[in-house]
Amino acid sequence: MKRLIASAWLVFGLVTAIGAAARSDVRDGNAFVEPVRNARYSIDGTTMGKAELFGYISDLKDREHLTGIVLKHGGDDAQRHVIGSIARTLQLKAFEQEGRNLKSIDLPPKEPEPSAPPVKDPPPASSDSH
Repeated sequence: MKRLIASAWLVFGLVTAIGAAARSDVRDGNAFVEPVRNARYSIDGTTMGKAELFGYISDLKDREHLTGIVLKHGGDDAQRHVIGSIARTLQLKAFEQEGRNLKSIDLPPKEPEPSAPPVKDPPPASSDSH
């Protein structure tokens, strides 16, 4: 009986793992992200905000060797900007899906690094001679 239950759990685990791999939104080195309303995104069956998406894409880049991010059709300008920013930060290409074609998303300009504050003259050394 214990072997039957253990075998059932093993089969369940394998089916779950295969199902997760089969529904993956990573194809040909690109992560396909579906835009959802209210500045949310869906990938691999999970809906998330931009911060969570950044972390997830970063993890996928390491595990799946991503080369790009694709925003599926229907995204707005703000969502294109987010995908472009994530791609720039993670050094990936950014695309938008138009039918079966991929159109490059213009990456947002790189933010200039703030300049260092000016160095003030050090205070004069005190001449305490006791």
